[in-house]
Amino acid sequence: MKRYSKFNLYHFLLLCSCFLTLVAYGQERLSEEQDPNKGAVIVVSVDGTAQTKEPEDEGLTSRVIPGSVLSEGNSLEVMTGGQVTLLLSNGTLLTVEQETKMIIGRFDQVPFELGEGEVEDLKEEPSVSNVEIDLEIGSLIVKTKKLSRNSSFDINSPVGTAGIRGTEFQLGVDPSKGMQLDVTESTVAFTPPGGSPVPISQGQGLDVSRAGAMSTRPVAPVVAQKITVTNNSATKASGKVKLESVSRAMKESTVKAKKRREARKSSNKSRKQEQETKEAETEDQAPEKEAELIESSNEKKETSSETNSGGSEQGSKKSNQPRTEMKRGSEKPKIDEILEADQDAKQTRKSGKKAAASASQLARFGMDESELEKFYTFPDSVQAAMAKEPTSVVRRLLEMEELTPVLAENFMSYSKRARGKLLALDDPMLISLLEDEVDEEIILDVLSAGSIQNASVENLPDPIETSTLDQEILVLGDKLRESGNLAVFEEVEELNGGSWNDEWVAIAEVGNELSKSYYFLSDWNSLQAFEASQALNNPFFDEVSSLYDQLMLDSMDVGMSPAVVGGKSIEIGPESYNFSEMLGDSMGLLIGATEKLKIRGVIEIGAESSSGSSVGLVSGGAIEVSTGTNLKSTLSDMIVSAREDVLLNETTLESVREVAVRSLRDLQIEQLTINAPDRVHLRASRNLDVNGLELSQSLPSLIMEATTIRLSNIDFPSATSVQLNSLKGPIDGRYPNFGSGISLEQQLGRVNFIENVRSGGNLMNNRTSFDQFGGNISIGKLANP
Repeated sequence: MKRYSKFNLYHFLLLCSCFLTLVAYGQERLSEEQDPNKGAVIVVSVDGTAQTKEPEDEGLTSRVIPGSVLSEGNSLEVMTGGQVTLLLSNGTLLTVEQETKMIIGRFDQVPFELGEGEVEDLKEEPSVSNVEIDLEIGSLIVKTKKLSRNSSFDINSPVGTAGIRGTEFQLGVDPSKGMQLDVTESTVAFTPPGGSPVPISQGQGLDVSRAGAMSTRPVAPVVAQKITVTNNSATKASGKVKLESVSRAMKESTVKAKKRREARKSSNKSRKQEQETKEAETEDQAPEKEAELIESSNEKKETSSETNSGGSEQGSKKSNQPRTEMKRGSEKPKIDEILEADQDAKQTRKSGKKAAASASQLARFGMDESELEKFYTFPDSVQAAMAKEPTSVVRRLLEMEELTPVLAENFMSYSKRARGKLLALDDPMLISLLEDEVDEEIILDVLSAGSIQNASVENLPDPIETSTLDQEILVLGDKLRESGNLAVFEEVEELNGGSWNDEWVAIAEVGNELSKSYYFLSDWNSLQAFEASQALNNPFFDEVSSLYDQLMLDSMDVGMSPAVVGGKSIEIGPESYNFSEMLGDSMGLLIGATEKLKIRGVIEIGAESSSGSSVGLVSGGAIEVSTGTNLKSTLSDMIVSAREDVLLNETTLESVREVAVRSLRDLQIEQLTINAPDRVHLRASRNLDVNGLELSQSLPSLIMEATTIRLSNIDFPSATSVQLNSLKGPIDGRYPNFGSGISLEQQLGRVNFIENVRSGGNLMNNRTSFDQFGGNISIGKLANP
C-alpha cells in the first residue's frame, strides 16, 4: 500500500476544513440560523439629537438616550450640533460626531464574567470580538483597547476599509469628496476596494479621494489635540461603567438577535418548511450517496484487481478480486466446515466460551478460511459489532491488508455516519486516519460528499519519502505544540497560503521564541538573540517593531541593526547581566516584550568591549517599573519605552552617555533620578507629568516633549540647556502657564509650571521670575506631534 506522510494527510484535511469553515460561515451570515454570542454598544452620553433604527423597521426611528443599548444591525444618525459617545463591550470607545450616519454591521463577542470591576480597569479587551462598522457619512473618533490576535475591528467606508488592532484615530467620510484618516497612536491598515492594505502609522494622515486616489500627510496639530481631548473625555465618561453591566448588555443583545432570528423564521415559515423538507430529503439520501461512493470505490478496486491479475480468474488466497463475483459464480463456503477447520474456533467450542458472533451471523458474509482467521483476531466487541454491519462493509474491512485489530477497534468506535464517510475513502487515506485516531468531529465536518470524491489518492500530492522540508515542518509542529504556540503555525500558514518553504519555517521558529515568556534570572541560558532583520520583520513581533519605528523617527533608537532579545512577556530581576555573547558585533541591544516588560530591583546591564553600544528596553504593550528600581547601563546610551503609559516612581536611571524615556501614551514621573553626562530626553505622545526630577548639575542638554507638559518640584541645573516642546508651544512666544489654578482646558497643549519649578535653585512662578532665571529654558512646538 502506498503510504502518505502525516504532513500530506493533515494538509489535505486542513484545506478541506478551512474551505468548509468558510462555506459554513458564509451560510451562517446569510441565514443566521446559528448566530454566535453578540457584543453590545452602550450609549454613554448624548449631546444634541440622535436617532436609531432597528434593522427590521422601515422608517421607524427612536431617539437615542444615555444608558440605552444598541446592537448588531442598528443604525445611528447624529443630527447637526450633536455628539454621541458609545462604549462597545470589547472596551472600544466611539465618539460619533455631528451629521454622521453609521450602522453596526456586525458585532460578535465571546461572553465574559469579570466580577465587580469597571471599564477603566480594562487594559485590553475582555474577550475575543469581531466588529464591523459601516460609516456612510460623517466622522468617528476612536479609542480601542488592545485587541486579541483572534479579534478583528473594521470600519467600512465607500472608498475602503480601516482595520484596527489597538489605536487612537479619527475617520471622516464625505461621499462627495472621499475619506480622511488621522492616526495619533499605533497603526491603522487602510485597504481600498480590491487593493492591498496600506499601513498608516502614528502621526500620519491619509486622504482618499472619491475616485480612490490616496495621499499621505502629517496629522495636523489641531486635529491631534482634538482626538486626544475627545478620547480623554470619552474615557472619563465611560470609566465607571460596571463590567457587570457590560456583560448584561451583551446578553441583552444576544437575546435580541435571537428574537430577530425567530421573527424572520415566523414571517418566512412556508419558505423554511420547504427548505427543511429539502434538507430532510438530502439527509435521507446521504447514506445512499455514501453507499454509492463505497460501491464506486469497490468497483474501482475490482477494476484494479482485474488489471493487476492480467484478467486471470486465478489468484492467491489473498486475492483482491471482489467478493461480489464469488457470490455470483461460486458456491458459498460452508460455515460449519470452516469453523471445524479453524483451530481457534474448535478451542472456543471445547472451552464452552460463547463466541462473539454466531455461525449463522457469519455465514451471510461468505468469508473464506483466511478471512475468518482475520475476523477472529479482532476483539470480541469488534466481532459483535461487525456481525451487525452490512455485508459490503464487512467485506471491505476484511480485504484491507493493513487493518490490524487495533485499527478495526478504532474504526468501530466511530458513529455509523462517520464510518460511512470513512468507507468512502481510498484504503491509504482510511488507514492513515485510523492510525492517527482523528476526532469524529473532524471526520463529520471535513468529509462531505464533495470532499470525499476529491480525497482519492490521485488527488493528493505525491509523498516525498524522505522530504527534508516535511521533516522540518513536523519538527516545527512538535516544537510549537510543546511551547503551547500552535497558533503560530496556523497564522504562518495563513500568511503563506499553505505553501511552506525554508524561509517560512524560519519565520515560524523565530515567531515561536518571540511568543514565549522569559524571566531573566531563571531563563538566562535559554535566551536567544536574533538579528534585527529576523526579529523586527517577524509578524509575531509587530508590536515591538512598530514601536521601534517610532523610536527611530524620534532619534531615540539603538541603531539600525541591533541584536534583539524578545518575548511575549519579559521580567528583568535584580542582577548584573553580561550581554557580550548576545550582543556580538552589533552596536545596539534591543530587549523587547510584545505584551509586558517588568523591571525591578537593582539591575546592571553591560557587556565586555561595549564601546559605543546602546541598550533599549521596550514594550509593545505595558511596562512595569517597580518602585525603588535602580537601572544602570554600562553601555553608551539607554532607552526605556512602551506603547502604553509609563510610570517611574522613586526610580534611578543611569547610563554612560544618554538616557531617554518614551511613552506612546502618558509618561508620569514621581521622584526620578537620572545620571547621564551628555543628554536626557523625555517624551510622551499625550501627557508628561513630572513631580520630582533630579539631574546631574553638569548635564549639558535636557529635552522634554509631549502634547501637554506639567511640571512640579523640579530644579533645572542652571548650566543645562532645557528645551520644552508642547503641542501649542509657548504663550506669547516665550512663556509657560504658571500655578495650579490654571484650568485643565487652558493647560492642554501647553507647558505648565504647576508648583515649585526652579532653575539653579531660583523659583519661577511668574513671567518676571521666568525672565530673570529662565534664560537657559526654551519653550517650543512639537516638530512631529
